[in-house]
Amino acid sequence: MPSIVNGLFSGRSGISSHGSAIAVVGDNISNSSTLGFKAGRAEFQDLIAGGQTSGRVIGSGSAISAVNNVFEQGTLEFSGRPLDLAIDGNGFFVLDDDGQRFYSRAGNFKIDSDGFLINQNGLRVLGFPSGGNGSLQGISVNNVSQDSVATTEVAIAGNLDSSADTIASSAIPTVLAAGTVDSDSSDDPTYADLNALAEFSTVVDVFDSLGAKHTVTFFFFHVDTDDDQYIVRGYVNSEEVDPSGSAEGLPRQIGTLTLDFAGDGSMESTTTEFTATVPWTNGSNSSSIDIDFGTFTQFAAASNILAITQDGQGIGTVGNISIEKNGDIFALLDNGQAAIIGTIGMVNFPNPEGLV
Repeated sequence: MPSIVNGLFSGRSGISSHGSAIAVVGDNISNSSTLGFKAGRAEFQDLIAGGQTSGRVIGSGSAISAVNNVFEQGTLEFSGRPLDLAIDGNGFFVLDDDGQRFYSRAGNFKIDSDGFLINQNGLRVLGFPSGGNGSLQGISVNNVSQDSVATTEVAIAGNLDSSADTIASSAIPTVLAAGTVDSDSSDDPTYADLNALAEFSTVVDVFDSLGAKHTVTFFFFHVDTDDDQYIVRGYVNSEEVDPSGSAEGLPRQIGTLTLDFAGDGSMESTTTEFTATVPWTNGSNSSSIDIDFGTFTQFAAASNILAITQDGQGIGTVGNISIEKNGDIFALLDNGQAAIIGTIGMVNFPNPEGLV
């Protein structure tokens, strides 16, 4: 028969179960800033005392039957870190701890000392590396590079001032060709000599067969042969092309071209490019570079460069990491290029609430 003891027990169980529910709420609040955290929800059940006659059953209070995770989409926030990821929708990141798989929605990743993508607890993030066998593996940014490409074409676009002062073409200093043996460089023209006579100059970085970068300097001379005529000449540093022991820091000519313009400022020359053969002395192959000036104009405006393009590139090493919305991971290389490393792995479960 029910007694006051039953009532006290029911009250005690209610206090206990609701205390547990409050603890779940407290845990939710304390983890409100935890990345990937899913709130818990306390599920109650009532307690039925045994041995009672049907129709006279009095409950014995309540208890927590389960604490279920609420798998609803959380709020996405922008962190500014390229390795901070958030899952929009269903799914889990796959993590590895010495062969044991774990699954998480927390995407605050980093790169470890071995170059692998890991989570904040040191577990490796699994994915599909570029060039892999299609199985989930750790993703490493080490040994990601891009082969060099020697420059073979350069194009320079811009304007040359039609109103600039002119000089006699004979006044342009005669500079030794690249690769010339020079026994006495004391009277060789310098870059300062060329700059003093040129109306305009610009530089272009080119790459040899080994991926080394070299700077080519172009000087544009407005000559008095014709007010609508410029002579452009390209130069590289003497130490990059001359035999060992030659003077350093002096210009060595790699090509010259006369540019004729029409009265409306448009290019009139039929030949607008020259081919420079450059005998680098660093062990690379000689470069053969077609250098085009066909899109230059000559208006009564300050000389300037609008665009410079060249088709070479140096060896690229990883400078930064970028992850796209589809999970593709790109290495941003220090040569300005990008190389795909792999793709972040994702899994889904028909009953994510059943995970522990």
